[in-house]
Amino acid sequence: MNEILDFIKSITETELNYIAAADYGRDIDKHRNALKDLIFVQNGIVQKGQYWYPYEVVELNRWSCKEGHEREFAICHLIIALSIIAEADISNSASQMLENLQREYHKLPKDLYELVVNAMSQASHTESQ
Repeated sequence: MNEILDFIKSITETELNYIAAADYGRDIDKHRNALKDLIFVQNGIVQKGQYWYPYEVVELNRWSCKEGHEREFAICHLIIALSIIAEADISNSASQMLENLQREYHKLPKDLYELVVNAMSQASHTESQ
């Protein structure tokens, strides 16, 4: 978990802004501030009342890994994985994401691929318990 948290907390302002803008640029400041709390205060685990701010933009960023934004894609998946493991996210399925997003995962550099797939696999195991 430390490796995941260290990576998530290495997020830059540019990456925060990219993720925060995912909802067609709406409420960027509100999403960015909520993302900072989610990452730096809550260790990447969503809490009740955060499903719109910032979880909406986290979930929107998970669907495709855009060139030049691999870190943002990975960070969003790691936040979702941590939230599933903590049983705070009951709306996403890590096993379905692993199955349906393999093409996107393979766009990641090898080190990020391994980090994301391992975290999602761990989250998938949590779901089956």
